[in-house]
Amino acid sequence: MNTAVFIRASERTLGGRSRGRAGGRSRGRAGGRRDASALVIFLVSALEEIAHRPPPLERPWTLGDTAAVQGLVSSDLPCGLRWSRTAALLLFGVSACGGAASSPSGDSAAKAAEESKLGAPGGDAGKDGKAAAAQDSKAVQEPAAPKLSAKERAAQSFKPDEAKAQESAFRESLGQGRKEVKAKRYAEGIKAFEAALKIDPNHPSALAELGWAAFLSGDLAVAERYTRRAIDSTGASDRTRGAALYNLGRIHEERADKVAAVTAYTRSLRLRDNKVVAERLAALEGEGAEAEENECELTKIDGRPPFDLCAAFMAGKLGTTEDFESSSCDERDTYVTEVAEDAAGTRFGGEKATRIALDLGDGVQVATFGVTHNMIEGGEMGTTYVAILYPDHWYVGTLGGEYNPGVGYIGESFEVKSVVSDELVPGGRPEVIVTALWQYHDGDYGENTMEFGDDTIVVHLGVDGDTPRWLGAMKTSIVTGIGPMIEGEPADVEESSSEKRVELVYHRSSGEYELKAVAGQEPPSKPGRHKHGEGPALCPAVLSYVGLG
Repeated sequence: MNTAVFIRASERTLGGRSRGRAGGRSRGRAGGRRDASALVIFLVSALEEIAHRPPPLERPWTLGDTAAVQGLVSSDLPCGLRWSRTAALLLFGVSACGGAASSPSGDSAAKAAEESKLGAPGGDAGKDGKAAAAQDSKAVQEPAAPKLSAKERAAQSFKPDEAKAQESAFRESLGQGRKEVKAKRYAEGIKAFEAALKIDPNHPSALAELGWAAFLSGDLAVAERYTRRAIDSTGASDRTRGAALYNLGRIHEERADKVAAVTAYTRSLRLRDNKVVAERLAALEGEGAEAEENECELTKIDGRPPFDLCAAFMAGKLGTTEDFESSSCDERDTYVTEVAEDAAGTRFGGEKATRIALDLGDGVQVATFGVTHNMIEGGEMGTTYVAILYPDHWYVGTLGGEYNPGVGYIGESFEVKSVVSDELVPGGRPEVIVTALWQYHDGDYGENTMEFGDDTIVVHLGVDGDTPRWLGAMKTSIVTGIGPMIEGEPADVEESSSEKRVELVYHRSSGEYELKAVAGQEPPSKPGRHKHGEGPALCPAVLSYVGLG
């Protein structure tokens, strides 16, 4: 509830009229009304100040919302605001005894939303009865430790002496693998590539060549696994990724999946021109096969959204695969609801609940959560999801991922920075804007180099009706750098850094967004103006396949 609405509601209660925010002027027919309105304005300002101080409110406060005002009881206020706590408690009729402390929400989304005049997190839309009360309760846990960035992980675990000792072993294994495959001794080649990948698990060429060796040997499952890892590898160039996509197309063709093969070949040609790929694509298209872009589908789950979204999603949709030993939810995305008692004396609450990032009203909410997969060969892969919640069903889509093989010179991190709403398309509910940061670092033994980068990704979703849809995904900034992996040793490059950036502009009247070039900087995404839902990349999953990074 914003300040203006709160003041109007309070005026009806106190019989006064006011205008402006705290510090402004008020007027009324009597001095008492002026004083009452001034008090209300000051209290509003104080409440908003408290809501943005740790510990923040778990959800937006509203008139008569005693649960939110209970946070005043235990908040550590500056001396100048302490008198307002007493006045506010008297005004709202809240007892100062036995009030539950409001606990941290884990982020500053409420403050960002207020400053941007966009949506606000929290709320209990779509819940009822005891379930609503439990979901709406405040957390009773300490704030989660911040997520380590890719650079922080590297600093903690990188051991230069070990890296230096392993350099020659990696090159020897990679060369041996190529020699064995050329001689058609595929099993020996695969073993050599596996030895190289134990040293450098994210090396795109080693991954792609192991996948191709497995394809030639007839093991399509292993071939696809390593080929996909090559495509997703942090250090893969467009040329390497394009070659791996061609290999993936061959795997699909071997399985008689023409649609998947055409899709892989189409993506390969977007990244590099190649006569062989073009010929195979033309042959399949001549047989009537068409590419299928299905990465931008959102998974629908029927039933009222549960408290713990990640646990429910894991139970119904994920499970372990041959690549994963186990999977778990990121505890930073949840809190434990407060145990309470209803009028009949029945205790309820204490459930683990996913933190709500945004409440759009009408029972529609937005949340994000992360899943970590422990890989059989070691290391972790992580996926971050966005969930759109309706009263009787919910949808889940992938925002991004990260790969951390367990060595200090390779790693990634993906973090949602903000979830807000704005009217990007005329009419209906406001659209959802998610901003995320993907970071990576990747060392190369042969050149003794360490590359690192920070990519800012912006995603738009429409939530009109009862079915959400992706409206666009883009990279607005890419900061990259390179330097020696092992200090003091010869390196093939000099230490440097650079930034690519575009300006994101919204044309709300026409429902379009524009990526505008910034003078003096190369754009990370192709500049242009696009209608929402018709841009070059509708969701984050296809950003790497359309020449946008």
